[in-house]
Amino acid sequence: MRPFNGFMTLQSALICALVSCSSAAAAPEASAGASMDQAAPDGTATSATAAGSAYFSIRADQRKCAYPMCGGWFLSRVNSSTTQCHDGRVATSCYTPVLDWTNSGLDDAQQAALDEASNHAAGSPGVYAIVRGQFARTNTTTPDPTLGRFVISEAWVAEGDGMSSGTFVKLQDNGKRCFAAPCPNLTETTLNTPQTTDISEVDWTPSGLTEAQIEDCTQDMYGPDGLLIAGDRYTTTVNGTAATGRTVTAAYQRLVPQSQ
Repeated sequence: MRPFNGFMTLQSALICALVSCSSAAAAPEASAGASMDQAAPDGTATSATAAGSAYFSIRADQRKCAYPMCGGWFLSRVNSSTTQCHDGRVATSCYTPVLDWTNSGLDDAQQAALDEASNHAAGSPGVYAIVRGQFARTNTTTPDPTLGRFVISEAWVAEGDGMSSGTFVKLQDNGKRCFAAPCPNLTETTLNTPQTTDISEVDWTPSGLTEAQIEDCTQDMYGPDGLLIAGDRYTTTVNGTAATGRTVTAAYQRLVPQSQ
């Protein structure tokens, strides 16, 4: 990678982040574990706060039976083999007939974009849509309130059609600037855990994204919301110094509320 310094422009940072360095041995990565958040209490959507929320992959339910028993969505907590549902039950994935958008600030077109991505996910083993939020025990919009709902605070959709694999993390510029590579100027946070690691490079090769798509994602990585990706950590050597990087198998951009 090219060196960073305190006067580097965003354009220069983008050029650096677009460079795909060859990876060496995979670096050890701690397990995300299987800890679970409790479902939100009954009542208004405001009961689902960001502090008690988590990240979930979401896919549309395409089973053929009467709504609300079918026709909703399945959600799975990312980086975990289990998910706690609205009723306290633990499963691989949990069904909800209702997406509550009250806390998201997203308009109809943005909600439709998430819905389109979740429909795409229904026919693929990959993850194409991610939501942050939590389950609530009841709903007021279906004939069966006990089926609950999912309260969304953030929505993210995949850029491109790459098949996701590896660990899901959030990548964000940490403000560090260096005169020589490697420069650990990106911080990755493993989703649904407090684990953070500073890394020096990103290898986009496995994602199959075009140069324009990578540039678009890189701008998000250096923006206020960061970028969600799936991939694997690796170690390499740059200028005789060990460096940590992350491959990208899939990248997810946030649907940003118009108010922001």
